[in-house]
Amino acid sequence: MSLVNRILPANANNDYRGSPIAFYGLCLFAAVFTFRSLVHYFKEDGGANSIATIITFPGSPDPDQVLYLAFSLWGSQQIITLCILLLVLVRYRTLIPFMLLMLVLEQVLRIGAGAMHPLTPEYFESRPPGVRANVPLLGIALLLLALSLRDLGRVTVGRASGQASPGVDEG
Repeated sequence: MSLVNRILPANANNDYRGSPIAFYGLCLFAAVFTFRSLVHYFKEDGGANSIATIITFPGSPDPDQVLYLAFSLWGSQQIITLCILLLVLVRYRTLIPFMLLMLVLEQVLRIGAGAMHPLTPEYFESRPPGVRANVPLLGIALLLLALSLRDLGRVTVGRASGQASPGVDEG
């Protein structure tokens, strides 16, 4: 099977043949994404001050409200991405390599956005978790992507019944 067909299979189903490590790694990302997206969407400051430690700005009308709206809108996009990720994990596991490729692309774009629009230390009380995590998450996502593309030569998740769990050989 070609690399393109492993990333974009002709049929999306649960016949995932990559490494179970990639599956479980993506499950961990989903857990982190659940927390991140819900905080950005529902928290009053969108996590801008309370988690990212971005300073508050003086002014009238309150300029921080624009920042909070942007963080909340970002959270809404993250919730949509999370729903797609959960759908892949539950129903369409052959798309795991595609989701990991999207995760790699997200990390590359986040690093790029930070380079194009750098916020210097005077904008933060401390370095935000997202800034600290971008490069390590990129490395982890690349590793998981490589593992997901390995064809282990066996069915590692449910075939027709969808009942087998990752790492269980049905043959």
